[in-house]
Amino acid sequence: MTGNSENILEINSIEVMYDSVISALHDVSLNVPKGKIVALLGGNGAGKSTTLKSISTMLAAERGKVTKGSIIYDGTEVKNQSPYEMVALGMVQVLEGRRCFGHLTVEENIIAGAYSRKLKKSQIKDELEKIYGYFNRLRDRRKSQAGFTSGGEQQMIAVARAMMAKPKMLLLDEPSMGLAPQLVAEIFNIVRELNQKEGVSILLAEQNTNVALRNADYGYIIETGHVMLHGTADELLNDEKVKELYLGISKEGRKNFRDVLREEANKKSA
Repeated sequence: MTGNSENILEINSIEVMYDSVISALHDVSLNVPKGKIVALLGGNGAGKSTTLKSISTMLAAERGKVTKGSIIYDGTEVKNQSPYEMVALGMVQVLEGRRCFGHLTVEENIIAGAYSRKLKKSQIKDELEKIYGYFNRLRDRRKSQAGFTSGGEQQMIAVARAMMAKPKMLLLDEPSMGLAPQLVAEIFNIVRELNQKEGVSILLAEQNTNVALRNADYGYIIETGHVMLHGTADELLNDEKVKELYLGISKEGRKNFRDVLREEANKKSA
């Protein structure tokens, strides 16, 4: 099955169940154009991580399954592939939580990302130098044990390791979580640079709506497993509902899009 050649990823009306009982996603659809950054936004528990794991085929490890709809990556339907096979196809996910091998050095962690490529030592050296060109902070810490680096450095290690696999597409899950604003800005600058210079397409799941939209081309807002709103990054940044619910606090407290849409429907029918 093939999709639109302008999109590297097309998700069409997928539903996800855990343990064949718990419904996590309901009729979710989204596209990622080739060479673009798309933000998947929403609060904790909205379904962002589940969406990313559906794409990278990591759901099975958590007893989850796509029960309806289709996922088309680079012209191929994602169905029974393993995460390893998805990496071979150029799809790499950076999981939430700054996962790195704490007992290995920073450089050993990064080199681990090239395992699937079967590179020679000279090629690995060249690839490392290229990666350090983006992650200057890691060059200085290359011989340090990864477990003793800062949270921001560990997040950079995870992204650098993913880039060593030479992906066509990166799935980034909450890269700003628990980091100081200065480090968040540094990481997003690197992500944008990787997108622009390496041409890697990026689907980014984030709770930090403001920073995500300021670095993305397009965005989708998901609530309780359902896409509630989507548009260009500029459109969403200037949308009054987005401003109220995600870029600030409303006078009436935290609401979600489902509640707002229900209130608007009630007003129209009154």
